[in-house]
Amino acid sequence: MKITKNLTRMKVSVQFEQALTEDELQAVFAQNGVKGYRAELDIVERTEEHVQMMELDSLIGFAKEAGMTALAYDVTYFPHADEAEVQRQLSDLARELDIKPQVIRDLCRDQIDEYLRLDATRPADVPVHSIVETYIGGTALAWYGVNDYPRLKRVILNHLVKGGKEVQDEFIEKATKAQVDLIGFAGVPDQLD
Repeated sequence: MKITKNLTRMKVSVQFEQALTEDELQAVFAQNGVKGYRAELDIVERTEEHVQMMELDSLIGFAKEAGMTALAYDVTYFPHADEAEVQRQLSDLARELDIKPQVIRDLCRDQIDEYLRLDATRPADVPVHSIVETYIGGTALAWYGVNDYPRLKRVILNHLVKGGKEVQDEFIEKATKAQVDLIGFAGVPDQLD
């Protein structure tokens, strides 16, 4: 979602290319006559508005035309989820939704089990995402590749939203307003347990 200067809200869908392994990225760099250097790149920062997202070929071509001969990259692998990972993700989601992690665990026990089952079938030796970036004239340019993998947050939200795509969009866009309305509803205490 973006907010323009006139406060118009727009929902933007972004399609990412498939994540590449380190060897695959190095091969692409070699084919294009540039060098790649491993770095720890923050995923959240890569998708902020000030970062210009480009297709990998376009990014490399633009960087070469601008005189760059080196790019930074990062490739991330996730091990299979265990109980500690489930607890970490539940804590993060509970903080976002402003409810206790145990409430989510109680309501979504089957979905958590499904998440663990799906994640166990995912090949852990395939990267979940890879990033290439450079700065040219003070502008951050980045490519972000992602391979599909189960995310507990997505599994739980899908369970909470059972009304299809339209309801899912409504839930995501209006969750904060709904929480405020619920707290203000007569008969509901200000502090929800």
